[in-house]
Amino acid sequence: MKGGGKAMSRDGSRCLDSRRRGSSVDPAQVWRRCGRLVCLFLLTIAGVTSRADETSATKPAAKPEAGSAEALSVPSVFKKSVPESIEDARLIEEHVTKLVERCRKATVALRVGRAYGSGVIVSEDGLILTAGHVINRPGRNVEVTLWDGTRVTGETLGRNRSLDSGMIQLPGDRKWPFAPLANDDIPYPGTWCLALGHPGGYDAKRGVVARLGRTIISRKRFLQTDCELVGGDSGGPLFEMSGKVIAIHSRIGEAANYNFHVPISVYRDEWDRLKNGEDFAGHSGALLGLTGVPNTGGLGLKVTKVFPGEPAEKAGVQVGDIVVLFQAKEVRTIDRLTELVGQELPGKVVTLEIIRAGATRKIEVELGMRWD
Repeated sequence: MKGGGKAMSRDGSRCLDSRRRGSSVDPAQVWRRCGRLVCLFLLTIAGVTSRADETSATKPAAKPEAGSAEALSVPSVFKKSVPESIEDARLIEEHVTKLVERCRKATVALRVGRAYGSGVIVSEDGLILTAGHVINRPGRNVEVTLWDGTRVTGETLGRNRSLDSGMIQLPGDRKWPFAPLANDDIPYPGTWCLALGHPGGYDAKRGVVARLGRTIISRKRFLQTDCELVGGDSGGPLFEMSGKVIAIHSRIGEAANYNFHVPISVYRDEWDRLKNGEDFAGHSGALLGLTGVPNTGGLGLKVTKVFPGEPAEKAGVQVGDIVVLFQAKEVRTIDRLTELVGQELPGKVVTLEIIRAGATRKIEVELGMRWD
């Protein structure tokens, strides 16, 4: 971000002066300037949060304010593919400022044992949605840090190990700030979104971290966005521009376009099981990309087809290979292999033990995602 402050003042005066002179506006330049505006906005929010947290550290923290389930009105600029003017950029900055201020109060930092994560309060009585791998298992105590630095103890409820969804309950001694849930409609690719979280755990000087982005791929089990996420963001909320939660951060990759989020529809489908503290699993949606038949000459599954462009082909699996083990577990049928693959999350690197031309070898495969 070097030079960002020089390219545009915080009040946007340089850009406005250019517009007054009647010069043409390049949409690409506007988009780059919009990015700078958003970065400046995020720094401003971090400063405000820091001052509020420093104040709360010097005196007992007040009870959190009750949240509102009312959605914000979304400016029409968010329906455009790119901002078309400096005014569009200003509208985006102003709206995202309001959005972060609203949503940060429901976004919490979590500590379960030695692990850190994030979550979002979604009901007045203190239900928190997070990632399944953050809570690890039901019935554990969780240190929950609220937006103002207040720490309370919650309890882990249920989780779906395959789809990576989880739930936590806060004490029922007050009305908690919360964020409303979106409906079950899958957002279309290109939808604006806001990712919040506490990467690395709660930091009083930094506060919640916000990233503005868009959905890349939208499917029933997972959303994929270009919001840059890091360790500790897992379990945090993904908001639409009205302030409703559309998904929870799950799988975080090194590349910005390899971040997966569990849609709210998944939580709705298994709400009672999560709330009742069940620890369960279904097919995760992970993809290997091959099929086969039982090996008539001995143990294993004989590969009859490797699908082009899928993980198995990319890893070097060939037709005629005999898959003996998947993650050190015996494989005899395609149904068993499908079951084992479904127990792993998309993006995980797994080990296949195969026999090829009489020799045993191990192949590492990074699982893909089924989009059905």
